[in-house]
Amino acid sequence: MTRVRTWRLACVSLSVTLLTIGAQECAHAAGTTAGTVVSNSATVDYDVNSINQDDITSAAVTFKVDRKVDLTMVTQEVAAVSVTPGSSGNVLTFQVTNTGNDVFDYDLNATALAGGAAAFGGSDNVDAASTAAYVESGTTGGYQSGEDTATSVDNLAADDSIVVYLVASFNTGLTNNDIGSYHLEATAKDASGSALTEDTDGDDPDAIEDVFADGAGTNDASRDAKHSDQADYKVATAELTVSKASSVVSDPLNGTSSPLAIPGAVIEYTVTISNAAGASTAANIAVTDDLSSETNIVFKTDGYSASNGIKVQAPNLYSGAETELSNASDADEGDFNAGTKIVTVTGIELAAGESATVKFQVAIQ
Repeated sequence: MTRVRTWRLACVSLSVTLLTIGAQECAHAAGTTAGTVVSNSATVDYDVNSINQDDITSAAVTFKVDRKVDLTMVTQEVAAVSVTPGSSGNVLTFQVTNTGNDVFDYDLNATALAGGAAAFGGSDNVDAASTAAYVESGTTGGYQSGEDTATSVDNLAADDSIVVYLVASFNTGLTNNDIGSYHLEATAKDASGSALTEDTDGDDPDAIEDVFADGAGTNDASRDAKHSDQADYKVATAELTVSKASSVVSDPLNGTSSPLAIPGAVIEYTVTISNAAGASTAANIAVTDDLSSETNIVFKTDGYSASNGIKVQAPNLYSGAETELSNASDADEGDFNAGTKIVTVTGIELAAGESATVKFQVAIQ
């Protein structure tokens, strides 16, 4: 009798489960926090002949989340900030945001545009006399010179933002509509203030490595742990012009009928001051005319009436009407110093587009 041997193959059913073990941290918009330890192992569940067997588990595999270095610098200005020649404390406002996944410090650096297109139209053509960058302290909103004294950002958490300021002083002698354009740049450092170096030699699962993820700014490249933005200062000032003209009022022979400039003739000088091209009001305007070098003419002390040899017409004086002024140094705006032979008129104020005149008369010797 032949014996038949039958072989039965066991049916094995498998299921695999991955178990994650390690630090569980809240995810930020920038992603999981750098340094988070991720550890997981695989578990196999299986049946033999429909009988469930003991699970088997792999050894755990562990790695650390690396550090994503990312940031933005964004100006908060929507137009150029107006500045007056000779002024200080002129502020451009920016915001630095940490879009990385760790706490970072940031150095701040301002760079003047060397000509070229300004941020809000026009072209850069002047520089500030001095600039400095400061960080908002949080005590009082807006730049406060006595409060906002930090010059770098310290320990900015992931997803947090902070306001920073570029503060500038300008020299006198600038012209209306001059533009000084600036880039303000933030450079990321680690939380101890040390410089960062991007890791490019592959991942080390046991180390926290740095990856630069920033985009290009207005004055920096992408993936350089920096970001910058641009904003402008624009000069707004009075643009005064002055001119002087003369006309013959009378002469000894013709009187006032087609008079000529002969000895004994009376000449009227008209000084015109204009702020036609200015953008700001010019105040405390003083006009002086020194006659001491002109030995052939004599100031007419009674040119318009007794002891009144000066006239002024200005929008802010006497309701804009032309008005006689006395020669004496008194309460009105006019003065003639007989010793120095200087005519002076003070107190004129001209808004943009306005003009004024000062008149006085002399006699030819």
